[in-house]
Amino acid sequence: MERQSSVESMSKAMIEIAWRVIMLSGVIYLTMLGITRVYSFGHGLLYDHAMEAPPGTDVDFEIRLTDDRDSIGARLQSEGLIDNLSAFSLQSRLYKTDFEPGSYTLNTSMTLSELLSYLSEEGQKQRELKEKKLVAESVSPIETTEEAEVIGGNEDVIGGNEDVS
Repeated sequence: MERQSSVESMSKAMIEIAWRVIMLSGVIYLTMLGITRVYSFGHGLLYDHAMEAPPGTDVDFEIRLTDDRDSIGARLQSEGLIDNLSAFSLQSRLYKTDFEPGSYTLNTSMTLSELLSYLSEEGQKQRELKEKKLVAESVSPIETTEEAEVIGGNEDVIGGNEDVS
């Protein structure tokens, strides 16, 4: 009887130790999983990389007057210029990027910080030119569908000499 109670107490102790090991393993696993996910998220937000290696591909991009930060980011992502919308949103706020309506030529070899810097600098230049009235305000594509009429000129000029025949 005494032997049976010592076997029972020994088996209870082993089961208790096994449960503690299982619980500790689960806590360690969940902690490591959490750490890797947090690292992956932070790395995706702050790692500055380009979508393609140089020379990349030029992409014409237009920022409209009605565009906000989220719509600009979504269009940049759909054009293949960025891959992380959260990173774009966060970094554009950190860099205090002010988006100016206009046409821009961006490249897929630009990193996110280069892209934001370019949009900010070129936007500032466009704003200054508009303020000094050196460039016309943007016109929507709907308003420019009519073909331009060429006024003046001499159709009879060949190679810079007038045809007097």
